Amino acid sequence: MKNRELSATNIYMTLYRFFKLSVRRHEFRDIFKEKLDLHHIPALNNVLYWDEILFPIADFYIKKERWNEAIEIYEELESIEALDENAAECYQKLGFAFQKQRKYAAAIDAYLKADTLKPDNIWTNRHLATCYRLNRNYQTALTYYKKVEEVAPNDTNVTFYIGSCLTELGLNEEALNYFFKLDFMENNSIRAWRGIGWCSFIGLKYEQAIKYYEKIIDHKPLAIDFMNAGHVAWVMGDIQKAAVFYGKAITISDSREQFLEMFHKDEGPLLKQGIQEEDIPLMLDLL
Repeated sequence: MKNRELSATNIYMTLYRFFKLSVRRHEFRDIFKEKLDLHHIPALNNVLYWDEILFPIADFYIKKERWNEAIEIYEELESIEALDENAAECYQKLGFAFQKQRKYAAAIDAYLKADTLKPDNIWTNRHLATCYRLNRNYQTALTYYKKVEEVAPNDTNVTFYIGSCLTELGLNEEALNYFFKLDFMENNSIRAWRGIGWCSFIGLKYEQAIKYYEKIIDHKPLAIDFMNAGHVAWVMGDIQKAAVFYGKAITISDSREQFLEMFHKDEGPLLKQGIQEEDIPLMLDLL
């Protein structure tokens, strides 16, 4: 085993020196910029197709953000049952590679394997929470964010995402508590103000909602902030003020079409707040 590892290391070091350090390296195609598939070459298979070699190759791919190739190596290591004591870490890395490719279901599967082998790891729980949230499974995401919160109660990102998941689940009062906590933890927290503004709007606390949207507008507003301020002004009965806010949202949007796409997504909440369906096209005609 020792001789095999040394031989494999010598082969890779020789190749690395040639393709990276040789004075003639520019005359050749750099294999280290390509797929390091040497362990599949029959002549080298006996020397290189071992876990002692595949682990560093996989780590190299992770470091270089070559996610597909990293996934392939980790899955090969799993198939030859070579993970052993490194299994939890390898499943974490496999999950991370899937996550970077936005393959959240596959990432979750890998992270859950890591969690089985090494339970209650904060890194794994944090990434499980992220993947479940991005996969729109807000209830399960909330479960994992709460686990992270137990270990890191002052983590502002976790506080924000717990509030966001609660908002998506319609638990606005609980969400408000987290956004107020975030506002206390961060100075001039625009993301906290957005959360407070929206949850206040949904919870019929219009004065509070407009207060926080105006705070955002005094700092660094986005088109969606002007639009949401318009929603609040409208349900408060101030059509002229609503039209002004909507007009500013259109002005800083990439296009009127982009604004309309955002606006139509909020028709449901507007109707629940008492806006009549037939009044929506009339408002849009004013803009």
